[in-house]
Amino acid sequence: MATTSTPARAATVRRGSPTVATAAARPRKPAAVAGASPRPRLSTGTLFELLSDGTRRRLLTLLLDEREVCVCRLVDALQQPQPKISRHLAALREAGVLVSRRQRTWIMYRLDPELPGWAVRVLAMLSEGARQEPDYADDCKRLAHAKRCGEVGFT
Repeated sequence: MATTSTPARAATVRRGSPTVATAAARPRKPAAVAGASPRPRLSTGTLFELLSDGTRRRLLTLLLDEREVCVCRLVDALQQPQPKISRHLAALREAGVLVSRRQRTWIMYRLDPELPGWAVRVLAMLSEGARQEPDYADDCKRLAHAKRCGEVGFT
């Protein structure tokens, strides 16, 4: 068994013919840097796939009316379990529809300011239609009465 050193890997162990890297020798993923990852390019198919879910439509409608909202307020407004709301928000964020930030213990969401114009128009039409739904009025009332978690806006 021979140990070798290379700049990329600290140690490798040869067992027979294949080279096996030890846990200490595995390269680490670079730490995430804010703004370092490219934003996903939103396609019409992706947006309409996201809009096929009622919970995501309700979330987007509320977020269109608010500057930014904490997850806990959205949970109160939609009266759904927090993991479900967080899962839907994550899908919207990963697709490039929403952006998030951490403020102490809270995660704040808002529409991505770099959302393409066509997507903003689609969401505006969605919001216009949603205002006719009875659920929208109830969601808005609950959101207005939900406790604010120190929402002060994006910096």
